[in-house]
Amino acid sequence: MRWLRFAIGLLLALTLHSLLDSFYPNALAFFNPYIILVIYYSMGGNIVGAIFAGVAAGFVQDAFSNAMFGLHAFSLTFCAYIVASINARLMLRGTLAFGACLGGAVIVNELVIYILVNILVKQRIEMFEQALLVKTIFTLLFGMLVYQLLTLFLREEPIEATRRPAAW
Repeated sequence: MRWLRFAIGLLLALTLHSLLDSFYPNALAFFNPYIILVIYYSMGGNIVGAIFAGVAAGFVQDAFSNAMFGLHAFSLTFCAYIVASINARLMLRGTLAFGACLGGAVIVNELVIYILVNILVKQRIEMFEQALLVKTIFTLLFGMLVYQLLTLFLREEPIEATRRPAAW
């Protein structure tokens, strides 16, 4: 059931990406719908599922954008792993926890992409700090709106926790 919701969310993110790209080229420089989907899925605490979600969303983003193939797949997988492992231990729930995880993940995602582009292509990204700030704000606002709409329509906490057995 979760994979079906993820697939529908991935199709919606791809549709939003295509619509934004047709009206405003290079719109993903200011907004990233894929990381919202990946972080939403990773908040459940399932580390293996989060890794697969990050790989799938990243490859879809790479296939439909003009980036190096595998760049976003690596960065989204890294962010998904971090968020899922934190949530597997702490079980963070609620709007504030989702917003904190999403904001941190957007910053980490952009830093990983910046570092990889500098290492692999040896090219500097112009106005990185300003773009990071704008992308974080827009993605965070839209992500919180999506989270609140899911909470309203599902009438429950949209993130299902997967509890890991205690070690002691």
